[in-house]
Amino acid sequence: MTEQAMQMVYQSVNKRIGCSFEQFKDALKDWAFIPLTENGEVIGAVMQKGNELHIGYGKKAKSSILRHIRKPLRDAITNYGFAETSVMANNPAGLKFCKRLNFVEIGRDSGRILLRCDRSKYA
Repeated sequence: MTEQAMQMVYQSVNKRIGCSFEQFKDALKDWAFIPLTENGEVIGAVMQKGNELHIGYGKKAKSSILRHIRKPLRDAITNYGFAETSVMANNPAGLKFCKRLNFVEIGRDSGRILLRCDRSKYA
């Protein structure tokens, strides 16, 4: 199931990152991929390394994606005191989603917005 989860995340970013699935897999070998399922089908994953989280979908979720991020976000905040993520500066929908979870901007780097969450009503 982890391979399927990785494949779904890759599908969500492959046009932007310009690498093969094997290169993607190798670059992220130290990350955990938490499969996101709907009706028994893997549709994406939460990628986690320590307190850093990212979410990617190969197939559009039919229900709220908040339920998918709840546990990994809660665990990161509990275990590390905060969670971090980043979104591309040209991704206003991703930024809006992160802000809804209570992430706040802490910086910018190479076209990415760096975000941190100390608490969330969804976690």
